[in-house]
Amino acid sequence: MVWLRPSSVVAKVATRTASKLGVRLEHALGSELATLGADIAVPLRGLEPVEHLSTGFVVTLWERLERVEAPAADPSLAHSLAALHAALARTRTQLPSFRADLLRARLALDDDTVMAALTPADRRFLRAVYDAGLAELDGVDLDRQRLHGEPHDGNRVLTAQGVRWIDFEGCCVGPVEWDLAFQSAEVSSRFSDVDGDLLRRLRRLNGARVATWCWGMARFPEMRRHGEFHLHVLRAESNRPGNRRPAPGT
Repeated sequence: MVWLRPSSVVAKVATRTASKLGVRLEHALGSELATLGADIAVPLRGLEPVEHLSTGFVVTLWERLERVEAPAADPSLAHSLAALHAALARTRTQLPSFRADLLRARLALDDDTVMAALTPADRRFLRAVYDAGLAELDGVDLDRQRLHGEPHDGNRVLTAQGVRWIDFEGCCVGPVEWDLAFQSAEVSSRFSDVDGDLLRRLRRLNGARVATWCWGMARFPEMRRHGEFHLHVLRAESNRPGNRRPAPGT
């Protein structure tokens, strides 16, 4: 991401094949959401994604939001996320299942070269957590609605006008509990008809997913710290009385 100073414009530059597809999907979805008046950072009107001929990089241009340095209150955050879901329900851009990124992360977890920063014991533990979580979802139809996919703190901006959502490459189809897995218990409690058991399972599975991607980029100190945090949380949960632990040897 590049801020094109002094303009209030951000360029998103995709350099890899997967990310090129992602920014195109994001732009198409963002354009639909902007037309619907959704509370998002909007792509610049009339400008489609551009592929740079000599590099093959794909570039999209977006408005830059001015951040207010204050936390979003839980009620306003819950309301904003629900409003985003309502707007997404009116879009037509084809979206993958939420399972797709889970499966990509599981494949990465099997690559010992990518996961070299993890000890063998931690690799076995994460794989066991992942496999147990995926097995619990197997055969259950959960592709119920259109979701942001990764509505964590880094993918929203609190502005003077309220919460604005960004980064739609991870948008997907799944249960509302998947988006709520990124939220606090207070925010989640403001949604009706939430399956508490499913939410608990998805929080754990998402923790394993995030830990996997963070450890895959552990050469960056910040990513290593995030990976250590999520691994610690997963181990603490496994060790609580009454919780089923991953398979022996982990």
